[in-house]
Amino acid sequence: MRMPRKRQLVIILGLISVGGLVAGGFWLRPWSDVHRIRADGITSYYVSSSAEAGREATLPAIIIVGHPLSSPYKDLSTFKDKFDEPVFLIWSGLVSGLALDSRVDDEAVWARVRQQFPKLLDDYMRRFDIDESRVYLTGFSAAGVYAWMLAYDRPELYAGVVPMSATSFPHQIQENLDAAKVVVTVWVRGEKDDTPPNDLAAEMRTGKIIESSNPRSRFVLKPGEGHRDMHKYWLENLQYVLQFRRNDGR
Repeated sequence: MRMPRKRQLVIILGLISVGGLVAGGFWLRPWSDVHRIRADGITSYYVSSSAEAGREATLPAIIIVGHPLSSPYKDLSTFKDKFDEPVFLIWSGLVSGLALDSRVDDEAVWARVRQQFPKLLDDYMRRFDIDESRVYLTGFSAAGVYAWMLAYDRPELYAGVVPMSATSFPHQIQENLDAAKVVVTVWVRGEKDDTPPNDLAAEMRTGKIIESSNPRSRFVLKPGEGHRDMHKYWLENLQYVLQFRRNDGR
């Protein structure tokens, strides 16, 4: 006996709905592990990079300074489960509200950022079991510049900084290059990066200073590649700095 067509349609629609829920579950699962916190008026997001992370006494922390155009879910999911050891990944919304045309060396913005971030860092330390000797800053483009500025402003707090597709021109970096002696710096940029001020010769001079100041540091210049191309090198350079602790060899 054939099943009535109406009943067949109901069953088919039911199967489609179940399939959609299952597929949606797989799609959302990486995002469901991302948690949100708020402190000092700033929203941050975090995730542990491994299901086994809770068994560790303390974990290294990679703090991503979030770009105004970036998604915390996408950035954190990109790195989750990719490291050789459990890591806390924190996406800080410190500068996510900045206008895209804001200058990274704007004194008023920098005064606010450098005042707010230590408070955020203290909050992260209170909330999570973070190894204070293994805190690393990173960011992409303008956010990478802010990560760099913050690391060199308080070098005693960080083991390393990984600025991606960032520029070194701000005086907040140039006046604090001595910090390169104690903060492992891995600066990655493309040779064809056309982001202003686009002074490759000046950037290469800064890169040489960084490398000569600290044998662990690297200036990674990718021939023929541009600003956005550097995303694909982010993970490997974060993995590299994880081997260093604050005060190593000092």
